[in-house]
Amino acid sequence: MRTILVLLLVFSFQLKAEYLISNSDVASILPSLNAGTPSTDMIRKNVEIGKDVTIQIEFAISSKGNGGIELPGIFLVRLYDKHDDLSYFKNGLLNNELIDLNSDGYKDILLWGTAVKSDDEGNNIGEVSALAVLVYSPKDKIYKILRKSEEIDIYTNE
Repeated sequence: MRTILVLLLVFSFQLKAEYLISNSDVASILPSLNAGTPSTDMIRKNVEIGKDVTIQIEFAISSKGNGGIELPGIFLVRLYDKHDDLSYFKNGLLNNELIDLNSDGYKDILLWGTAVKSDDEGNNIGEVSALAVLVYSPKDKIYKILRKSEEIDIYTNE
């Protein structure tokens, strides 16, 4: 899996990529959460993923410190996790890019980062690499999971 991650990262730096959600996006909705009040702030973006294909994404962070987005064909992708409930993402937000990985003219999604795992008593048991690759299917007009680590929660509409 490390080899695949390294190859995808090297490949992604060579192409023009853009973030689904950036650290500055997260910072813009965290103040109300840090003040102890539930956040109703949500980030909405229209993202062009191919010729004449635009999707709308919405991102919010719960009071427990989990955040996710909905995509065509996918009910929820958890991109953000600072809630230590057996695992969380080391930097909170997974690295995330919209990038055409298969050169079909449509932007796919690459997610990667480090998950910190703990046992039922809250003892740290280590860190593992997390990776997910979602490929857009122009025929079906949805994203499909090509590869996914167990630490990244992705719930499909099926």
